Amino acid sequence: MFSYIAGAIAGAAFGSVIGLVKYTMLWKKTIKENQNISTRVLYRNMGVSYAINIATLFFVFMMRDSMPWDFMVVMIAAAVMLSITGKLAPMTEIVGHVEEKTS
Repeated sequence: MFSYIAGAIAGAAFGSVIGLVKYTMLWKKTIKENQNISTRVLYRNMGVSYAINIATLFFVFMMRDSMPWDFMVVMIAAAVMLSITGKLAPMTEIVGHVEEKTS
């Protein structure tokens, strides 16, 4: 039972740290630098965000044999925290800065 709890805490901590760094480096920086975000930049950042999530979960997968905790608990906790920290990005604020191109 302790292995499950410790694995959940470790996975949640890892997912939270990666998610918060991703949010700070990707979305906060983009909003701060650009008052009008082009849709190209928006979609690029979304793609980078997904790639970081996949890389994070792949890293947890690759470390499965060296973890002292249950692998699935760590993986699920990391994925849940990546998802929750992804919700920190104020999408209404980001979308509010997207500049519409009229042709």
